[in-house]
Amino acid sequence: MLNTIAWIVAIISILSIIYIIIRKFPALSILDVENIPGEKEAKFKEQILRQRLERDFGRAAKIYLRFRGLVGGLIGGFLRRHYQKLSKVRDDLRRQKKLSFSEKKERIEDLFMRAKNALAEDDYEVAEKNLIEVISLDAKRLLAFLDLAEVYRLRKNFSEAKATLEHALKLALQLSRDPEMLEGIIVAEIHFSLAWICFELSLLDESLEYIRQALDAEPNNPRYLDLILDLSIMRKDKKLALASWEKLATANPENKKLEELKTKIDLLSD
Repeated sequence: MLNTIAWIVAIISILSIIYIIIRKFPALSILDVENIPGEKEAKFKEQILRQRLERDFGRAAKIYLRFRGLVGGLIGGFLRRHYQKLSKVRDDLRRQKKLSFSEKKERIEDLFMRAKNALAEDDYEVAEKNLIEVISLDAKRLLAFLDLAEVYRLRKNFSEAKATLEHALKLALQLSRDPEMLEGIIVAEIHFSLAWICFELSLLDESLEYIRQALDAEPNNPRYLDLILDLSIMRKDKKLALASWEKLATANPENKKLEELKTKIDLLSD
C-alpha cells in the first residue's frame, strides 16, 4: 500500500513539473539565443531563463502541496487544450526571424505598448513576456532591459532586477558612443537604479560604489545625495554623511528630512 502511494506521489510530482514547463513555454521559448548575437547576450538570456524557471518551480511546489490531489486529473486535459496554442507560439517565433525592418519596428512598438498596459494593470507576467520578446527581436534595445528590470523591482525580485540592470549598464556604455542609440536614457540613472537595488539587497558597498558613479555625473542631484546620505549613516561613516548632508541641504533646502538626518549624523561617533 505504501509503495503504491509513493508511486502515485512521484508521478504527480513529475506531471506537476511538466505542467509548469508547458505553461511557461511561450515566454521561455521567446528567449531564442540565436536571435541575440554575442556570447554575453546569450549568457544573459540564459540567466533570465534559468531564474524564471527557478521561480516557476518554486511556485509549482507550493501549488502541488496545496492541490496535489487534483493535479493528476487536470494535467491530461491541460496538455490537450494548450497543444495548439503551443504550436502557434512556435510558428510565431519562426515568422519573427523573417520580419522585415518595418515589420520588426512595428512589432516592437506593439510589444512595448502591451507591456505598458500590462504594467498599468499590475500584470507583471504579461509585461515580462512582452519585454523579453522585444529583447529577442532587438538585443540592443536598452529601454526593454530597463523596463524589464522595473518589472522585477515591482515584483521584489531584486536579484533578477540587479542582473538585468548590470547588463543594461554594459549595453548603455557601449551605446554611449552613439548618443541617439540611448534614446534619451541617462547612464547616471542606471547607476542610481543599481545603487537602489543593491541597497535593497543590503549590498551596501556595491550600492555606495554605484551611487558615487551616479554623483560623478550629477553631483547635485537630490535623489542621489539622499541615497548616499542614507548609506553613509547605515555604514556609520560620519565624515561622508556630513559632507553629503551639506550638499543635500544646498541642493534641496526644502527637504523636510534634513533636521532628522542631521540628528542621526550627530549621534554617529567621530
